[in-house]
Amino acid sequence: MINIEEYRARQVRQPTRWSSLLSTAAAAAGAFVISAYAVLNWDTIPGPSQLMSLLSGPAEADNKLSFSGDRVGRSETAPLLKICVTKDVVLDVDPDREIDPAILFQFLVSARHADRLIAVLGAPRDHGVVELAAKWGAVADCVYRSNSWGLCDIDNRALAVQAANTFLVQADQIASKPENFSANQMVVESLTQAKSRVLDSMQYLVRTGVLIASDFAPFAPASVRQTLAKADPETNACAK
Repeated sequence: MINIEEYRARQVRQPTRWSSLLSTAAAAAGAFVISAYAVLNWDTIPGPSQLMSLLSGPAEADNKLSFSGDRVGRSETAPLLKICVTKDVVLDVDPDREIDPAILFQFLVSARHADRLIAVLGAPRDHGVVELAAKWGAVADCVYRSNSWGLCDIDNRALAVQAANTFLVQADQIASKPENFSANQMVVESLTQAKSRVLDSMQYLVRTGVLIASDFAPFAPASVRQTLAKADPETNACAK
């Protein structure tokens, strides 16, 4: 005699079993097709590193910055000389006539060379070295407080690099041994404050790509190298 309940249960289980078998067969067929394609086209399928490159390529391309072309010109022809290198800054006396800013700048450069000669000869240094550092500090402070787009001019950029390098070397030397330069505490603090302003502005200009590390090479003082190491260009504000 047929058990009605068992017969019904068998009928219910049978479609499920066939459905499971069909799903397994379909999956196996799909795997076979994919495997066959991979065998026939193995040389066109990207590897893991290529896949990562494809995924990250667009983002990296968007973030890549270009700083090609001439970066640093000539300080002597910088337009900012008219603003930052004036007779009030450079000279201790105020002459009646105007003086070409390029001549005033050359005076500062020559005085710097004389200071180096004194150091090489081992001659005693007086307060004149501190005054020269203050003059270079005033020039550097003025240049780095100017509109950043102005430093996209390669001659202005050259002035920014030279003024910063020269002033920061002098300021660090005086701060390390103020007694050798007859520098009192007030003078040292004034130079230190100017140094902080210049380095803060420099760090911002590096982030915007107006200045980059190679602009300062190979004569950058330690304080400049440390500042450049803290910031990376995030954009190129001078790009045309």
